[in-house]
Amino acid sequence: MEKEEKIVVILLAMVFLSLSIAYVSFFNDGSSDAAEFSAFSETGERVYVQGDIVSKRFTNTGNHLLMTVNSGSGPVKVFVPSANGAKDIGVMVNEDDVVRVTGNLEEYQGEPEIVVQHKNDVVLVRAA
Repeated sequence: MEKEEKIVVILLAMVFLSLSIAYVSFFNDGSSDAAEFSAFSETGERVYVQGDIVSKRFTNTGNHLLMTVNSGSGPVKVFVPSANGAKDIGVMVNEDDVVRVTGNLEEYQGEPEIVVQHKNDVVLVRAA
C-alpha cells in the first residue's frame, strides 16, 4: 500500500469515528435506554412513565420537587433533586399537565420513586 493510500484510509477512519461520536452525542435523547415503569421494574433500573401530574410541590428544605404522575396504571411518585433542575421543571409543568418522566427507580420509605437525573428528563407532552 502506498503512503498516500494509507493516509486516505486513516483519514476515512477518523471521519467515521467523528461522525459516530457526533451521532451518539446529539441524537440520543436518553430515553431509549429506559424501560416503561411497571410493577416488575427493579430498583436501580432506568425507567420512564407518562401521564397526568396529580400533585406537585417543593420540599420545605432543599427546594426539591415532588410530583405524583398518574400513568393510567396508578400513581407514581417522582423526585427531582434541586441540583437536577427542580426549579426549572417546577416552572415548566403544572397539575393536570401530561408529562413523560425518565429517571432511575429508587425506593423511598418502602415506595417506588423515579428520581430524575437531569431537567431534560421531564418532557411536557401536553399542557392542561
